[in-house]
Amino acid sequence: MAKIPEFLLKALYVKGSLRQDGDGFEFQMKNDLGPARIIGARPLLLDRKPIPPESCRFVHGEEEASFSSVTAEQSVLMRKGEAVTVRVAGQSLRPGRHTLGINVLVKDMGPVSFSVTDDVK
Repeated sequence: MAKIPEFLLKALYVKGSLRQDGDGFEFQMKNDLGPARIIGARPLLLDRKPIPPESCRFVHGEEEASFSSVTAEQSVLMRKGEAVTVRVAGQSLRPGRHTLGINVLVKDMGPVSFSVTDDVK
């Protein structure tokens, strides 16, 4: 399986998209690399602390999938040029800089991990 350089993976994250949303927060990822099918998701890290997968959801159009429910049979397709929102319930963000650690399993690529920093205003 080919390993994608981290600088390309970091480009998936939409800079400036991290924001408080009700009782949680959200951010966006936009896939400009090529179609990818997410077949598993490990815990999202917020400032190096894991968030339970059942609190995190992929939102793509009208479809939503909890990180804990994503499998090869119930995957999340990220088409080239499309954005996916990640919503996290029950986690407040204070204003300032935060680090997100994103860890997913992608069909035909294997584990994909990268981290980004962004500011909440």
